[in-house]
Amino acid sequence: MTTATRGRAQSNTGRYDWGLLSVVVILLGLGLVMVFSASYARGIVGFEDPYYFAVRQLLWGAVGVAAMIIAARIPYRWWERWSVPLMGVALLSLLTVLVFGVDRFGSTRTYFGGSVQPSEPVKVIVILYVAAWLASKGGRIRNVRVGLLPFSVLMGAISVLIVAQPEISTAILIVATAGIMFFIAGAELKQLALILVVGALTFGLVLNYSSYAKGRLDRYWESVWDPMRSSEYQVQRAVEALINGGPGGVGVGAGQAQLPGYLPLSWSDNIYAVVGEELGLLGALFVILLFALVAYRGLRIALRAPDNFGMLVAVGVTSSLILQALLNMAVTVAAAPPTGVTLPFISYGGSSLVTALGAIGILLSISYYSSAPEQSGGAPNAGKQPYARFDFGWRNRRPRLSGAGRARPTAQRSRRATAKRGAKT
Repeated sequence: MTTATRGRAQSNTGRYDWGLLSVVVILLGLGLVMVFSASYARGIVGFEDPYYFAVRQLLWGAVGVAAMIIAARIPYRWWERWSVPLMGVALLSLLTVLVFGVDRFGSTRTYFGGSVQPSEPVKVIVILYVAAWLASKGGRIRNVRVGLLPFSVLMGAISVLIVAQPEISTAILIVATAGIMFFIAGAELKQLALILVVGALTFGLVLNYSSYAKGRLDRYWESVWDPMRSSEYQVQRAVEALINGGPGGVGVGAGQAQLPGYLPLSWSDNIYAVVGEELGLLGALFVILLFALVAYRGLRIALRAPDNFGMLVAVGVTSSLILQALLNMAVTVAAAPPTGVTLPFISYGGSSLVTALGAIGILLSISYYSSAPEQSGGAPNAGKQPYARFDFGWRNRRPRLSGAGRARPTAQRSRRATAKRGAKT
């Protein structure tokens, strides 16, 4: 094989984003350590097994890694073809959980004793469906009847099913992620502003008339000015744990947050407080840095995606993970009311962990086929979409992420450029 032939063969082989994968592996390792530290006392008291939660986290992590590998091996354009059937399954699962779900902590949102939460995979399915729908509309997305109205009806239907569980925080995350995708796809700012206003009014009414949500919100408002005197003891204990950690932390396994009854769900919803207490401010900032790297690598994949569908999926997955992480951290520092949202890759969980890793697998698939667009499952429009831009001007009518659909230079074009440089010298 000649050097030129070998070079062409290598250029036709995609490359996964190993930077993203490395950050996720670090988050998983840190999460396993913190889940064990936060739950071993509860495991002894409740299950006579200090490794009860850690072993299950390890098993769910193995399932999630398998899902990530499978998703990374599937050409990402496959999800576009199956987005409609998947959306039907998602809506059916949200309906059935209201009838056959398990009642836990005042809500009906899980199957099998709380291990499987259908709203978690629904978040990724909505991203895939919205990306396929937006990519198919193209410039018509600016038409209210084609873009804004169908988008609002879809988000409203999904939100109603999730709020009925009730799981308002997940509904907000889904709508916020879809709104970001809608804007990136080229929607006008006034359309986005209308979505924000209507969404805020809708969720405001839900919060006002839902006794479950209103009780949490009322207790949160009491703690805004002084979390240490909050009647919401979850907020109070989380802030105490952060203060107790100081700059360097008290050490893994030495914090009070993991003691039974001190901080509810310290291994799940409130695990960031355990990180802050045992690893200190430096550990908490390190976790923020890791999620910042996930955001960077995810948006980098979006910028290099060979088509608008891949770009929108990468934006949606990245936005969903980062918004969820920010919301979890905001609850811990009393900047948001308790929501029940987990910290991706770190919190104990079954469906949440598997779903997050599966979403990373889709990102890896996009990164792979971005470096080898001719292998992207026979995508007819790969590399043929117009240049997108990253300026957010009022007159910008195209997708707002630079690099999406950028055509790669052909070998012939490269040879002509080389010949011109040779002629000049």
